[in-house]
Amino acid sequence: MITRWNYSARKNQNSIKIVLNMAIAENYNSTNLNIKAGELEVRLAENNVEIDAAQKLRYKVFYEEMSARPTENQKRLKRDIDMYDFYFDHILVIDNSILGTFQDKVVGTYRLNRGNYKTKKKFFYTANEFNIEKLLKSKHKILELGRSCVDEKYRNGKIMQMLWKFIAQYVNIFEINIMFGCASFPGTDTSVYKDTFSYLHNNYLAPESIRPVAIDERFINMNHSLDNQYTFKKFLGDIPPLIKGYIRLGAFIGEGAVIDHDFNTVDVCIVLPTKKVASRYMDHYDRK
Repeated sequence: MITRWNYSARKNQNSIKIVLNMAIAENYNSTNLNIKAGELEVRLAENNVEIDAAQKLRYKVFYEEMSARPTENQKRLKRDIDMYDFYFDHILVIDNSILGTFQDKVVGTYRLNRGNYKTKKKFFYTANEFNIEKLLKSKHKILELGRSCVDEKYRNGKIMQMLWKFIAQYVNIFEINIMFGCASFPGTDTSVYKDTFSYLHNNYLAPESIRPVAIDERFINMNHSLDNQYTFKKFLGDIPPLIKGYIRLGAFIGEGAVIDHDFNTVDVCIVLPTKKVASRYMDHYDRK
């Protein structure tokens, strides 16, 4: 299973080169979290070499396997790198049974941004697509999630269960109230999602006080007249697995969608209060 909360549009290559050559994470392993299941281990990246392994896996999944379009610099390096990597903690799933370099052992990844640089312009990736000022101005402790992917050979649900067990504990340690990020529908033809978007808008719109809104120049209306025959069962069958999972956990969506031409997707903004995550994430992935 492939999941993705966000995907970088083409960035200034000079910025990317700077990020690649600097200490990417300010506080490398800022927790003592370490989850193990047999030869599999989940923890935060501890140095640039380990973050590089996450970027290598991301490139393999997003660019080589899927339809993402790399910049020339990304293509040359065969790494999914962007200017936001510096601000994130990077979760790694490591298969210690694999012989080879550390880069070969990383089979899953996710990145987490707690908002330590809120004052910096465009610090959050999501702000490229959605106005998140209400979230930023709220009293809630927030966490942006992104770049989730799993190696093709490991998409049996176990890796995602381990990632979410880690995230639930991370959320608890840092007392996070709300998680958010971009979630994607494949393709850029919004007409095929007319009923699905209408159902989302009419049933899962985030409360006004914390509601992200697609930025004006990219705003795609999701509020259409809904077919009376469009049922909840049909809705669950039409949405991608990641979005389905978050809906089951109690997630809301922002207002409006955004087309990401570089990734060939239509993105919505997920807003997920964390109260139920720790108690329900295992059941959520077991039932998928």
